[in-house]
Amino acid sequence: MESLVKPPTEDELFIELKTRIKEHETLNCFSDAIDDKLLLGFLRGKKKNLDSTISCLEKYIDMRTVKYATFTRTYRPSTISALNIGVLRLLKKLDNNGRVVLVVTCNNWQPSQTPLEELIASSLFIMDEGIRTHFSIGNELVVIFDCKGLGFDQARRLTPSYVIMGLDMFLKCLPSRPKAFHVVHAGYLMHGLYRMVHPFLKKKLQDRVHVHAKLTQLADHVPASILPTKLGGEMLEDDAYDPLIMERVKGNDEYYEGLSKLSAPD
Repeated sequence: MESLVKPPTEDELFIELKTRIKEHETLNCFSDAIDDKLLLGFLRGKKKNLDSTISCLEKYIDMRTVKYATFTRTYRPSTISALNIGVLRLLKKLDNNGRVVLVVTCNNWQPSQTPLEELIASSLFIMDEGIRTHFSIGNELVVIFDCKGLGFDQARRLTPSYVIMGLDMFLKCLPSRPKAFHVVHAGYLMHGLYRMVHPFLKKKLQDRVHVHAKLTQLADHVPASILPTKLGGEMLEDDAYDPLIMERVKGNDEYYEGLSKLSAPD
């Protein structure tokens, strides 16, 4: 009787991943810069497929140190004020399908106080910490856009170049898979923005966008038991969102200092 070959353990795969990074043509110089928690988040997010993990890391490093290196060189989590305004927040609990839920509260962004570039940088910092903590538990992502209060001053700054940049940064180089986008409180400005974004989305992502005419429809997709009351849920604001992630984010300066030193010059 032939002996069954046991699949490698997570520890064995993680050791193999680090070995492959050290031997990789472009990733090898980042082997000491990328911390173990982040690497493990990529590995788990890619369902422990080493080839997929390496490919995702290649895109991630290119985005952060070459294509959009200015964000890595310019901003640090401990000093960036955009982390304090609550535009991007992760719900404390996963949905019924084990998916991470990210809430984007548009009205919390005031362009006169927080430049768009700083908001983008803060979003990158939050997503990186999400890879370390949330996406290593559930690798699928649900995004809720709360567009209540979205005004012209905000909308006019979201030019096509920034839209393309956002799609690059948040859809092409993260180990999580976006399974649904829910839009609530959508006025004519949000509908206009979506018409601009729509052509840049792949067909499967276009099919995952749900614009809800009524707030109550959101609970048909994301359980009210994990949503804050402002989104038609049952939880108080302070109880719904992860209260610790921002503190962890603000302690990550050293990571970005390391990436900055390895980034391509302007």
